[in-house]
Amino acid sequence: MIIRKGQLTALAAAMLLCACASTNQTGMKDGTYTEVVPGHNAPMTVKVTIKDNRITAIDTSKNLETIGVGKVALKLMTDKILKNQSLGVDAITGASLSSMSLKAAVGACIEKAGGDLKAWQKNVEKHATAPVTLQGDVVVIGGGGAGLAAAISANQNGAKVVILEKMGFLGGSTNVSEGALNAPDPQRQGPQGIVDSVQKFYDQTMKGGHNVGDPKLVHYLTDNALGSVHWMEKLGVQFKKEVGTATGALWQRSHYPTTPSGNSYIRVFEKYLAEHKDSITVLTDTTAKKLVYKDGRVTAVIADNKGRPVTVNAKNAVILATGGFGANIKLRQEVNTGVWKEVKLDSSIGCTNLAKAAQGDGIVMGKAVGADVIGMSDIQIHPCGTPGTGLMENIRTSGRNRLFVNLDGNRFVNEGAARDTLAKAIFAQKDSTYWVLVNHLRYPSRTFVDANGATIENMVAQGAVVEANTLDELAAKTGMNAKNLKAAVAGYNAVVTKGAKDKYGFIANNKADRAMTEGPWYACKKVPTVHHTMGGLHINTEAQVIDTEGKVIKGLYAAGEVTGGIHGSNRLGGNAIADVMTFGRTAGANAAKGL
Repeated sequence: MIIRKGQLTALAAAMLLCACASTNQTGMKDGTYTEVVPGHNAPMTVKVTIKDNRITAIDTSKNLETIGVGKVALKLMTDKILKNQSLGVDAITGASLSSMSLKAAVGACIEKAGGDLKAWQKNVEKHATAPVTLQGDVVVIGGGGAGLAAAISANQNGAKVVILEKMGFLGGSTNVSEGALNAPDPQRQGPQGIVDSVQKFYDQTMKGGHNVGDPKLVHYLTDNALGSVHWMEKLGVQFKKEVGTATGALWQRSHYPTTPSGNSYIRVFEKYLAEHKDSITVLTDTTAKKLVYKDGRVTAVIADNKGRPVTVNAKNAVILATGGFGANIKLRQEVNTGVWKEVKLDSSIGCTNLAKAAQGDGIVMGKAVGADVIGMSDIQIHPCGTPGTGLMENIRTSGRNRLFVNLDGNRFVNEGAARDTLAKAIFAQKDSTYWVLVNHLRYPSRTFVDANGATIENMVAQGAVVEANTLDELAAKTGMNAKNLKAAVAGYNAVVTKGAKDKYGFIANNKADRAMTEGPWYACKKVPTVHHTMGGLHINTEAQVIDTEGKVIKGLYAAGEVTGGIHGSNRLGGNAIADVMTFGRTAGANAAKGL
């Protein structure tokens, strides 16, 4: 378990790991040693400085690990290795590959310095087993975007909060999202010439979800999304001055943070937690197992911390914010009777979410105390998956000035369509794959850092992106038909510059779309991937969980992807962050008041 810096309390202190000093090392030669090892996303360079038989510094700055996940794990692992002077420390839960890569690199450097690797690998972490009991006004299960929004909102309303997170770090799926948050916003949209309204947002959300979403929940989301933007800004989140369009958003109302990805939100939230350490306790590596239902309400949570039983009593309420079940292959196949019933959602289809996190734990716990579940067959597939993993990496499909072309070089879909439409069109292509095509409009130089913290230079180096100066060269490198590829680009340009009618239905935006006429050109192969599960616990607009008889379960709230009924059978891109922030802060405020 890790208790985040600045959040240690007397009760939590009793749960800290016990670590023994490592065996003293001798015979190592002073110096800085370098090793290159495979990382999660690309090879990473690790430099280890050794002096007086101790490791004094570990430099992992040359890495492309995922923001908010792998990068966090490298920092946490570095701190543990330096503190214990040992490699015998646990990997960071949820980022084991990055953790093990770092340990392998440091081990290689130790051997280069003449050290005894076996001695350095001796286990030094011991975990307590005695049960522990904690107390909070509000207990939040899940430390992702919804959970942290709920925790902060509860704290702002006077509650002492305990957060339980089963991963080794905070952030959940929000960490690995692009951070798009949909909300009509005249202050930003007006100068861009974008006409929008709350009613238009509601209508598009309902229609995009095939009109099966709960109108009351959809209204609450669309009515209060801009309020979530303002709430986040007061906490310190900085949004770009202009809105964009997330993949499948259907309209230009997606707010993006000024710094890369949804991890920007998590960093701001973590700062709040640190500043309120006396009233917020965070326990990571702590998995909630069951809810305690007593005297007609939910009163506590039973959890596990690496084999140690943990009970957290909740004076007012428990909030479930455990995320969806997209990585639970068995469950998603069992409930797949909706939009994707013709597609096997087996292991051949990846998932954008963190595998250990997106297992549907909150749904199981909620059902155990009588909660109703709705929309479980509503599963969203995203077109931006990376072949082999399903993660959203490298060139993203969101935004403007990009084309979707199949293996023959032909366009096959309106790139601005809803996500289910995009995914169905991709499944109909050869090998159920395609290329997303961009040029210098999206990447002005090879070293330009995009919204996700990556560069074309790095993506090309790791083999994820094909680079070419001309379309003919790109076709030769990718195997696409050059004639088809050039025709696809020409047809798109005619829509953008001449107002031609696109046979696929793409409509250009005069302020955002530009003709793609010159190289360098970049192509990145993509596949459909499970991205969001729209079904889950039945809630009302107060974020209270409803039982199978239609009654409120006292003392139990839920927010985020663990809930159902908000997005219908297809979620608009950019509506997830709007959802987790809006219902998260609602759940927190109401739980704190004991409603």
